[in-house]
Formats: sequence, C-alpha cells, structure tokens
Amino acid sequence: MTAFKYLFTPQKLGATTVKNRIFSTGHMTTYVENGLPTDQLIAYHQERAKGGAGLIIVEANAVHSTAAFTSNTISAFTDEIIPHYRKMGAAVHEYGCKMFIQLFHPGREIFPSGTSVAVAPSMVPTDRFGVMPKALEKEEIKEIVNGYAETALRVKKGGLDGAEIVASHGYLASQFWSPRLNLREDEYGGPLENRLRFLKEVIHTIREKTGPDFTVGIRLSVDDFEKEGSTFDEVLDIIRFIDRDIGGLDYFNLIGGSSATLASSVFIVPPATIPPAHFAPYAAKIREMVSVPVMVGSRINDPVIGEKVLANGQADMVAMTRAMICDPHMPNKALREELDRIRVCIGCNQACIGHMHDNIPISCIQNPVTGREIVYSIMSKAKKRKKVVVVGGGPAGMKAAVIAAERGHYVTLFEKSGELGGQVKLARKIPTREEFGELVPNLKRELDLFRVNVILNKEVTNELLKKEQPDEIILAAGGKPFYPQVEGLDLPHVMNTWDVLEGTKDIGHKVVIADWKGDMPGIGAALYLAEKGHVVELVTSSVHAGYSLQQYVRDMLLGQLYMSGVTVTPQYKIYKCEPGKAIFTNIYTGQVHKKDADTLVLAYGNIQNVSLYDEIKKNFPNVKRIGDCMVPRTVEEAILEGFEHAASI
Repeated sequence: MTAFKYLFTPQKLGATTVKNRIFSTGHMTTYVENGLPTDQLIAYHQERAKGGAGLIIVEANAVHSTAAFTSNTISAFTDEIIPHYRKMGAAVHEYGCKMFIQLFHPGREIFPSGTSVAVAPSMVPTDRFGVMPKALEKEEIKEIVNGYAETALRVKKGGLDGAEIVASHGYLASQFWSPRLNLREDEYGGPLENRLRFLKEVIHTIREKTGPDFTVGIRLSVDDFEKEGSTFDEVLDIIRFIDRDIGGLDYFNLIGGSSATLASSVFIVPPATIPPAHFAPYAAKIREMVSVPVMVGSRINDPVIGEKVLANGQADMVAMTRAMICDPHMPNKALREELDRIRVCIGCNQACIGHMHDNIPISCIQNPVTGREIVYSIMSKAKKRKKVVVVGGGPAGMKAAVIAAERGHYVTLFEKSGELGGQVKLARKIPTREEFGELVPNLKRELDLFRVNVILNKEVTNELLKKEQPDEIILAAGGKPFYPQVEGLDLPHVMNTWDVLEGTKDIGHKVVIADWKGDMPGIGAALYLAEKGHVVELVTSSVHAGYSLQQYVRDMLLGQLYMSGVTVTPQYKIYKCEPGKAIFTNIYTGQVHKKDADTLVLAYGNIQNVSLYDEIKKNFPNVKRIGDCMVPRTVEEAILEGFEHAASI
C-alpha cells in the first residue's frame, strides 16, 4: 500500500477515468516527420505509460493549415493522422494509460520560419517572434472552428480518449478573449461574451461531432504576465463564463505565461529559478468556483510536491512532464515507495525545451534514454563481464560507471578528490543554480544501486592500473580553465571563474569578467560576485550575454543581472591586460576599449586534460577518453558520451 493517499487514486475526467493523478502535458518533441508522428514519438510516450503515467496529453496537433507553430508541428487536419493515433493509443493503453490530443492553433504566435501565415483576431504583432498577423475573416474563422471539431473527431476515430483545446500561452483562443489583442468590431469583438464567441463555437462544434462519450478539456494560462494578455482577475471572469455560460468541458488544465514576450514566455517551461508548483495557489482559487476537475502544472518535479498540491485541495491532477522526461518510471517508483531511486528533474531546460527551440529532437541531460527509447529503453546485458576502471568522478565518469555496472560489468570508479561531481560542484555555487547540483546526488544514488566500487582521494597512475589489470579503462579526467593567447594574463589580478567559485584568491572591489561565448560561467560568476558586493561588469564577445544558453534560462538570468546592478557590455573581446586594466576590442570594428579593473576574471571555457591520457595510453591501449578530457562541452554531451560508450562495451 502506497504512502501517497491522493496521488494514486483514480480521477474521472468526463467519460474517461484516469488510474492516477499524474499526467504529462502536451509538449513538442520534434519526433515528427512530414507533419506526422514517428515511431520514436510512439516509443517515447510508451515508455512513460510503462513507467506509470495515468494520462499522456500529446503535443500540439494543428487543426488547420494555418496552425503550423514550427516546421515540426503535427498536421492533424487530414484523415492521414488517424492510423497514427491508433498506433499511439495501442502503445499506451497496454499499460492502462489514457491519451488525449492537443487541438492546437497558435494564431499570431508562430516561429517566423515560413511554415505558415500568421493569423489572429486583429492585426496586433507579437514582440517575441516579430510577426505581424493577418486579421481573420469571418469565413476563415468558421473554417478554423470546423477544423477543431473535425480534428477532435479524428482523435475519437483513432481510438484515443479525449482532446484538449489549447488556449494557453497567448495562443489563438486567448487572443480572441483578450480585449487588448482582439480589436474587432463584429460579433467576435467587444464585450466578453463576444470575445468568447470563438471558443464557444469551438466547444459546441466539437461536442456536436464527438458526442458526450468523449472527453474534452481546455488548457489555459492563469495569467499571461504580459501587458496585452489577460490578468488573473480577467482569467477568473473568463473561466467563470466558460464554466457557467458555455459549458461542454470536462476539465481545466492550468498553466501560466504567454508566448508573446521574452519575459512572459519563461513560464511556458519555467527553469529552476522559478519555485516548484508556483501556479498551484492560482489553481486552488479556480477549483473553488468551477464545476469540473482542475489540473495544474509547472515545475512539479517530485511526487511529494505533487501529493501536497492534491492534499491541499489545490488541484485534482498534477502535471509532472519534465519529471517524466528525466525519469519516465517516476510514478511506479513512487507507488512502490522507492523514492531514493527517482532521478529528479533539475529544471535546467537544456535538452528538453532547449532542443525543441533548436529544432532538434528533445532529450534530457540526465537521461540519454529519452529520445532514444527504441535503442536503449531496455539496457542489454553484456555478453562478457569485464573489469572496468573509470578514472574521474564528474558527470561523464559517473554515468559511464553506472551504465557499465547496470550491464553487468565489475566497475571501479577512482576520483582524485574527496568528492564526486566534477565541475557541477562549482556550478551549484552560482546564485539560482543550486538545484543544478542535484544532478550529483541523482548519479550517486545510481552508483549505489548498481554497486559501483567508488574510491575517493585516489590519483590514478600507471602503477595502479598495472595492479588493477582492467579489461577496459574509461578516462573522464575532465578539463581545466583555458587561457587565450593574450598579453598580460600572467598578472596577479587575473584569475578564472574556477578561482572565483572555489574562493581560492582575493578578489578586488571592481571586477571585469571577460566572457567568451555567452554561457553560464560568465553570467554565473557575475551574479556570484554581485551578490557579495563587488562592482561587476560582464564583457562578452557574443552578440549578447547568455547567447549560448537556453532561452528561458537566459532570460531569467539576464533579468537577474540587471536587478543585481551588473553592467553588461556585449560584442567586445579581451585583447590585452595591464596592471589595473583590462583592454578589449570590438568584434566587428576592432576598436579598443580600456576598462579599469581591480580583478579580471576569465570565463573562456576549458581545455582538455591530456597529460594523464598521454601517460596511460603508452601502456594501456584499452583506454577510452570521454567528456571534457576528450573535448570540453556541456554536461549533456559528457553524460551522453559516458552513457553511449558504457552501453557499447
């Protein structure tokens, strides 16, 4: 019997009974080809159904030819989609999981990729994408309304359990109900009743097509957090009208934010800077006034948090989408009370929404199986058990050790320091990045689970390896800070970001940070030093600070830089260092710019540690480099490289 009183009780949503209160929200995966779901998309959702999810809501399905959000949006406006629905349903129903489909039209909110003409109630542009939409004509409105209904009917014909109208994040339905975006003077504009006419027609037409034995819900933002969108008070009026005067819905799925601006879009997939379950209090107020179940999401990354939301009466179901991207078997582990086996999402956004924004298939930096389920969902045992030595206890080495041991090898991991974690130990010292450090205990638990022999405070030498006689050596010795070929970097007031975060050197009051490529070390060191009272200027050779970071993470951090008083100077590269000075040149014009600096901090990335590799390979040809000691990259590549190599031996 599980200790979770609420999380694993069934929930009725209209004609559908869901076995538990955990669901995965619609999120774009890029597992789409020619507008249709791929086998990888089916395998991805099947793994989460197998892992215990009660309900999976499949990503944006375009209800009309004008509804292509990106070039990888599922096209659901023809009957060609129906066989794919049947395949998806068969894959998840096998595990008692229900599946709904998102009925989607973004309106003006489309990526400017040439995939679709943006349409909207009125000609009001979107700041984030810089798109000017075409005002919808009445005939087009009727066509789109019918598109929603026809697509819902296809979902039903495909054997799936329900459909969800997407009105969240400033998409088409909410553009109609916002008085600042809907400037129409016909029956679709003006008072609230008219502005909700579009949604009313969508709901009623869907019901006419699908009947009462089909679940229909709506996803909406409790607050758009942008001046042209809807406020919470306005949303309360909208929801009250929908529930009492329109009807026809079986649930409200609540989220927040809008796609319209950089500041408001961070709430679409909120990074770790935003507290867990931050929309639950909004949901609680809505739940008190509506007649159907309320679902809520946003950073509910732990079953204990989900249970608390339900126990507090704030919602009837909790979205744990990224939690199941990171660990698809989280629900079953929680049901068995194996909480110490759950790999907890750290809200980094790098490989999930970060990949989607780069138009590549999503994954997870902690869980490389995500997006590779067809190959790795069942980890094969090794044909021959080998003695494997892993050198280095950073993320790459830890993941390699875990996978090698999971496959049946005898694994010993050597770490020369007294603590595992590599550079993550530094990253977690950055303000707002503390949760990123949870990556290390996640991996430690996996090392314990698969009984990896971990030896700390032990430097690996040729002599030690001769004694161990391993069949395979995996070298994950990491990197070290890179110093570019710049005059004056040997001066005493010059240091690197490792020195700053380790606290090994005295730092002057006025600090200039020379940032190479607009990633986390430069911004992180700036926030860290500003918090300690230093006067900080971040000078980056990128077009703007945070250029290499995932958009939502970047935008939250840039806001924090400004609030912390950090001066940001983009498009300047370090040229020379003199006592008390840092000299930069413009990346376009070469113009020289001198800055006074008590301390110059270099955020210029890392260079691979090759000395140990060069020493070992002379005597041990069975050595394989992974992670930063191969080529310095991000944690994602390090973990993936460790995973894939260990899966191959």
